[in-house]
Amino acid sequence: MNTKLSAKRRTFLSDKEWERAAEFKTVPQMIEFLKKREGYNEAFSKYKLEEFRRGDLEILLQRYMANQLESILHYYSGSYKEFFKTFLMEYEINDLQLILRVIARDEGKEGIEKSFIHSEHYAQCHYQKLISSKNVAQFIENLKGTSYYDVLKTMVQEDVHKREFHMEMKLYILLYKTLMEKANQLEAPDQDVAKKMIGTKADLINIQWIFRATKYYAISPEEMLIYSLPYSNRLTYQKLKTLSYSKNLEELKKQAEKYISYPLFGQSSDEFLDRNIDKYLYDYVMRYPKQGEDIAQTLAYIYALEVEIKDLTSLTEGIRYTLPEIELSKYLVHTL
Repeated sequence: MNTKLSAKRRTFLSDKEWERAAEFKTVPQMIEFLKKREGYNEAFSKYKLEEFRRGDLEILLQRYMANQLESILHYYSGSYKEFFKTFLMEYEINDLQLILRVIARDEGKEGIEKSFIHSEHYAQCHYQKLISSKNVAQFIENLKGTSYYDVLKTMVQEDVHKREFHMEMKLYILLYKTLMEKANQLEAPDQDVAKKMIGTKADLINIQWIFRATKYYAISPEEMLIYSLPYSNRLTYQKLKTLSYSKNLEELKKQAEKYISYPLFGQSSDEFLDRNIDKYLYDYVMRYPKQGEDIAQTLAYIYALEVEIKDLTSLTEGIRYTLPEIELSKYLVHTL
């Protein structure tokens, strides 16, 4: 596994490649670059430049991520394979949300498959049945036999229209619950590694969730706490409660940075919050002690690749909207 991971890590873009990519003026330049780039070329080889539509690049990058997760599974068995297979749930959750939104809003479903990013080989769901659902109730009924059914079975059409975030948060709580359950089935040293690394990402998701719920949405502190991921590393239940019941944004920011020991917000309220979260996670996993063949190396690769793909997506969006290179670089982890 160490040998395989070393080969996979060589496909990460170098500092010089990031500098070069940040100088691109058009999205086609980015696509041509990735089509010729080791690793990414496998995701782009089937497509011609003129076939790309707006949003296609992000979909292909997410599929590439799912494919890399699939390839990792070949080197594990038993409880370890089940643990890493759980990471693919995130991509399935993305597609479930997509289908459910289209159904709830009564939008056309034709060609929706082109936007799917889930692993077809390890999917829990029967997607043709889901797409054929005429309403939310039928959609949920068609989830029977999957782990998603019990989480969503109480939802109705009106819930999806009014509070889409309910669905998203329930599904992400399920994802992290499953990850931790699978981590508990690993050997003792690997359990600790898995829980710390997954819990650290959960810390960051919780801070982001509570901050945005406070700033942008009329969500009560009780709901913020209910929908926080209960599998954090450094954020105990009491700390999550303190954040959820903060008197104002400044108090929330101050407490969050104190708990995490990192300037997530910096001088701005949240302009660079996504980037700072990714930077924290990237630095954390890349510095994590990697001894022998423990799963820290595999988890570090997964999280580092997620950050790289988010950076490529942000870079492409910046190019599309003609942001100056110096401004564009501020939103990327790899150009800091």
